[in-house]
Amino acid sequence: MKILSFKNYDATINDLDVNNGIVTGYFSKFGNIDRDEDMIMPGAFAKSIQERGPKSNKPEIAFLWQHDMYKPLGKLVDLREDGYGLYFEAKVSDTSYGQDALKLYRDGVITQHSIGFQTIKAIEEQDGDKEVNKILEVKLWEGSAVTFGANPDTPFTGFKAYTFEEKQDRVKLLVKCLKNGDYTDEMFSLIEFELLKLTSVESVIEKEADTITSVKNNPIDEIYEFKKLLKI
Repeated sequence: MKILSFKNYDATINDLDVNNGIVTGYFSKFGNIDRDEDMIMPGAFAKSIQERGPKSNKPEIAFLWQHDMYKPLGKLVDLREDGYGLYFEAKVSDTSYGQDALKLYRDGVITQHSIGFQTIKAIEEQDGDKEVNKILEVKLWEGSAVTFGANPDTPFTGFKAYTFEEKQDRVKLLVKCLKNGDYTDEMFSLIEFELLKLTSVESVIEKEADTITSVKNNPIDEIYEFKKLLKI
């Protein structure tokens, strides 16, 4: 049995009620091959849900903020598998980071969910030209809302994979949140931190911009605007 593993997935939010603190969506998707060549299969969560899910006699699967066991985000009301993946419904607690999470969902800054689990059963199979590890059963410990593509080891994965347009959109979104957001001071600091990380690849963006003859709302302007806000 493997030690605790983490898998990130693009957040699929079905419904969000900021006023009442309700969020519904998916922690995991079935059938997609991730960068580790792993594929979680339907049925992988069934035993965990039955034995330790929110409707079991001993609910132990947590809904966390950033995989932090000391920051439970709220209470899972429903957790089940369907044809798409691992569906959840949760009531977010009225903590400072809980309110931040709801606002970040609302503003489109939370873009991923992540699960913490142990692999119980898996098989290696050929899928085209790839050797895929099909995960058949896991012991699920928690599902997390994660910002900025975060995970415990590499807090800012994926920047190098951004396209020119994606960098532009991300910088615009974060500058807007910085100017107009109603988050806690801690969350404002995290937003500033991600923008600083983006400015570290500013020279790369500038080289890309030089290859484009006409760009509307150039992301470089957004980065300069951000620097003015921070007076750097």
